[in-house]
Amino acid sequence: MKKEELVEIGLTEEQIQKVFAINGKDIEAKKTEIAAKLAEIATLEGERDKFKGLYETADSALKRFDGVDPEQLQQEIQAGKDALEQAKANYEKQIAARDQNDWLSKKLDEYGIASPYARKQLEAEITSEDKGLPWRDGAFFGFDDYMAAAKKKDPTLYQTKEEKAAAEKDRETEESAPAFTGPTGNGESDGGRKYVPPKIF
Repeated sequence: MKKEELVEIGLTEEQIQKVFAINGKDIEAKKTEIAAKLAEIATLEGERDKFKGLYETADSALKRFDGVDPEQLQQEIQAGKDALEQAKANYEKQIAARDQNDWLSKKLDEYGIASPYARKQLEAEITSEDKGLPWRDGAFFGFDDYMAAAKKKDPTLYQTKEEKAAAEKDRETEESAPAFTGPTGNGESDGGRKYVPPKIF
């Protein structure tokens, strides 16, 4: 719409300005409406591109399975799971063996088992999978009873607290008892001659 066209139809200057003002408002409203539509279109295009990318990714992933036997794939997955379970079991077994060895070594020290052969034999019997002691809550169940039975078979295996106390008492008694000497004259200071008491008659 041009001003000349409005003048030709007989509008005054004031009327023309009012028409332009009304027309301007309509134009701004249309611009706002168009901008909103463009933004909506841009959002839809973005979503379209996103889904297109997802489709292409999924299609590419599916193409990798072309010619793959699902049953064989399931077997391979199961084999991988089994290997992981076995590795976990082996790790837990190694940790348990370490804890058992540490616990057993400490207990054998407490009992005073010094002989390497005796320690090795006791460790083998206690940790035997067939006839050994059960491992529960971080300790070998029945260990003290086992050691008492082992001492009955071999009294020299270790000393109990009572035996250690008695041996210590005997040692102290021996150290405090008076020492008796032999006959006067040791054969050194008197030229090798022993003292002979003089005859009175």
